[in-house]
Amino acid sequence: MQCIKCREEIPAGGSYCPFCGKKQAPEKRKALKRTNGMGTVYKLQGRRKRPWVAAKNRVIIGYYEKKQEAQEALERLAGKDLTERYNMTFKEVFEEWKKEHYKEITASGKSSYDRAYDVFEPLHDRKFRSLKTADFQAVIDQHMSKTNSTVSKYKQLITQMSTWAMREEIITTNLARFVKLPEQKKCEKQIFTDEEIKRFVDDGSEDSMIVLMLIYTGMRIGELFSLPLTGYHKTYVVGGEKTEAGRNRVIPIMPMGRTYFEHFAKKASGEMLLSGYEGEHISENYRKRAYYPLLDRLGIDRAKTPHTARHTYTSMAVKAGMQPEILQKVLGHASYETTANIYTHIDIETLVKAVENC
Repeated sequence: MQCIKCREEIPAGGSYCPFCGKKQAPEKRKALKRTNGMGTVYKLQGRRKRPWVAAKNRVIIGYYEKKQEAQEALERLAGKDLTERYNMTFKEVFEEWKKEHYKEITASGKSSYDRAYDVFEPLHDRKFRSLKTADFQAVIDQHMSKTNSTVSKYKQLITQMSTWAMREEIITTNLARFVKLPEQKKCEKQIFTDEEIKRFVDDGSEDSMIVLMLIYTGMRIGELFSLPLTGYHKTYVVGGEKTEAGRNRVIPIMPMGRTYFEHFAKKASGEMLLSGYEGEHISENYRKRAYYPLLDRLGIDRAKTPHTARHTYTSMAVKAGMQPEILQKVLGHASYETTANIYTHIDIETLVKAVENC
């Protein structure tokens, strides 16, 4: 190695020349050049959160915080037909997205997404990267009269598809997130009155017993119909579904409801608690063919769904003074905020009683 100033031979890797004292600056390593067709990475001027740009064939792949992230984006596209990839239509993105997403959801979940997909039929043949928020909004605006949960499913679909498209470097921004849904109007949740509960009790049919089992445990209808016989323990059951907090939880049975659970436990003819039930063994069929005809027969408003029983249980528990953290566990909610904001119906008597000792 030679000194960069006096050209004398000096030890390799030396920082200073021992003859003239000149500091030796190491040669800068040149960045490896990407082969032709791999694309390019460059940095935009000014203060930006994502200044690094990855581009290929004059098409911007995306914007990134670090140069390495931009380089990795190009590497992921190596060997792929950029034109074909970037021209994917709404339909093609949906088909690719669902190959991954449908592995993790139930049949009913798949069905709801399929229905949501059909709603966006005007966009099916459009290039996904060309779609703007206004395009999504124009479709959803035609369905604003539908229920909030239905319209929310439409937005959920395009948001998840857009997230997938961003990961695959097809788009750079999830524009579906900015779609506006109709403002949700919070309304007081309905519960079964004491008089209506008495009608179920007096009716004595197994259809009524199932409603009472829901009322006295706060279980979801799907949880009751999928409860195994081994989950019954006389004063409580072990079951649940939907969330991590809700699965395999201990659900105490209020004293008034224990005879109904015992009835079906003795009649069970299979692995499920309700296997001996003489009616429909699928919750959705029970709703249509037993529950609503039962309401009609007992003179109870059809607006009260099977989920009304869950609201009723919560209200009874609050009125009885059940501690919030216990109620949260019984209902299987991850946070008490969900319990308080959605499921608690507090009547005037309870509200007045709460301030009497203040």
